[in-house]
Amino acid sequence: MPPLLPLALRYLLWLIGVRFLLGLLENFAGLPPTPAMGVILAAAPMAEIAVQAGRRATCPLAFRDWAAIWGVCLGSYALLQIALPAILLPPVRALLTTPGGLQQTAVILAATGAMGALFLWIGTLAGARDRR
Repeated sequence: MPPLLPLALRYLLWLIGVRFLLGLLENFAGLPPTPAMGVILAAAPMAEIAVQAGRRATCPLAFRDWAAIWGVCLGSYALLQIALPAILLPPVRALLTTPGGLQQTAVILAATGAMGALFLWIGTLAGARDRR
């Protein structure tokens, strides 16, 4: 099992960079701000994380290892995109107190988790192909 902290930091850097790029595209290129775009861009860096995890592993990774990597990435996403805004911004906190806001947040988190698992799988395939 590769160390999780460097993978989590790498994912956070990817997530911050992708969110910054998304903000630029929304403001200057007229890209509409949709939740689906945010989900895909939050999950896509997990493919690169999977490649890095495969390279840094000293033995083949088991399912529980991949589950731990997925959990760390999804937890980092939830911390950066849900918890910190809820702590720092009263409108976000108020949104999370309504059933509709909480449901929307849960759906986006679940979608990000599912897409993240898909991108982790894609990354393992890409990493295995590179090692041949």
